[in-house]
Amino acid sequence: MTLTYSEICSPGGRKSNQDNAGWRADGGKACFVVCDGLGAYSGSGIASRICTEVMCDGFMNGGSPTAECITALAERAHRRIIEEKTENGHIDGACTTLAGVFTDGSRTVIAHIGDSRVYRFAAGRIRFCTADHSVAQMDVESGRISRRDLRYHRDQNKLTRVLGGRRYLPPDITESDAPLAAGDAFLLCTDGFWEYVDENEMEYALTLGLPGEGMLGYMEKKLLSRASGEHDNYTALLVRVIGEDDQ
Repeated sequence: MTLTYSEICSPGGRKSNQDNAGWRADGGKACFVVCDGLGAYSGSGIASRICTEVMCDGFMNGGSPTAECITALAERAHRRIIEEKTENGHIDGACTTLAGVFTDGSRTVIAHIGDSRVYRFAAGRIRFCTADHSVAQMDVESGRISRRDLRYHRDQNKLTRVLGGRRYLPPDITESDAPLAAGDAFLLCTDGFWEYVDENEMEYALTLGLPGEGMLGYMEKKLLSRASGEHDNYTALLVRVIGEDDQ
């Protein structure tokens, strides 16, 4: 069984890209991270890069797929961002989201902060998706709007939790003791991606029998057919579990 991964990371309709994606894999241990620096704040691209590096390096260098370890790494990333902001006053508002998958093949941890998402698939169907930390998500939870309408909500990009803010708020953690199996997949993506690609299209892309790049390419075409003007940076990282018979 092998993990394969493919990535899109684009500035979209903007001049700079504050998204960042990273991955590390060594034997059966692997991690995948997507971060979105908040566009309204100078230096948020630095914050997203720091978060990606700290989470990936920390996990691969002695980390483990446990809630305690991943939460500690997120706090380490937060403090590194704060240190960078202290040294470089011109980026004092920098902050970032986090979406990550950390696994040793037998145990997997999903962690997220903000509105970058992790979707988990089995047999081509979405089995799990993280819940955004946003004002719009609060309206979903209160029953004011449906989750499907969230992407169109005027407060969709108003976040209630980020890394690098005034105080550390831990990520939401989802743990699984079920071993990864052939046909499992994860899609990590920023809001600039999932706003324009709906869940039915994500599931359909995974049935196309294409390499990961082709699956992401199908979704990106859907995105570009709907986005216009100075639309947001968008990043997606597709991770698939391939069985020995499929290699």
